[in-house]
Amino acid sequence: MNPTILRAALVLGLLSAIGPFAIDMYLPALPAIGDSLGADTAGVQASLMAFMAAIAVCQLFYGPISDMVGRKPPLYFGLTLFTAGGIACAVAPSIEWLVVARFVQGIGACAAMALPRAIVRDGYTGADAAQLQSLLMLVFSVSPILAPLGGSLIVQFGDWRVIFYAVAGIGLLGILLVAFFLKETRPASARLESSVGSAIKGYGVLLRDRNFWACR
Repeated sequence: MNPTILRAALVLGLLSAIGPFAIDMYLPALPAIGDSLGADTAGVQASLMAFMAAIAVCQLFYGPISDMVGRKPPLYFGLTLFTAGGIACAVAPSIEWLVVARFVQGIGACAAMALPRAIVRDGYTGADAAQLQSLLMLVFSVSPILAPLGGSLIVQFGDWRVIFYAVAGIGLLGILLVAFFLKETRPASARLESSVGSAIKGYGVLLRDRNFWACR
């Protein structure tokens, strides 16, 4: 494999795995969270739904914004927010606090889940792009299997709050990866035709596409 593609696969794969790890790593601790915060099952599950709802909504915005300002600034923003959200989850004094913190964390995680695919599109074509996308999908598929195992191991050394500190540490690692190992793939010259208007127009075309609705 081309060393450049391998390095890109490692960096983008780790970024793509941040979201799945944040979703699944704390699943083994759900009963402990309920006991600690005095919450019922529905309340604890709401923290998971808040995270996923944030991802569902925010992916509509990260792509167009990154087209206008470049790929790295939204990644920095998202990963910083993700890290702060993880710390907020770790210190949550109530289930309501945890749900809000998880929503904030989801807003941040969405950047790391959505933008690696745009980065692949920017810098690679043909067989290289297909190979890199397949590697990202492999990482994305394996992450939900490894994350609960990691969470189970972590809680052996502390309570459920340690998991969220670990998740915040993963976010910090993502920031370092973006800073030192990821180049900007959307230069200023490529952003000239990107705007809010072009984004709205693009979504309009997409929503009128029957093939898109069929795939959904």
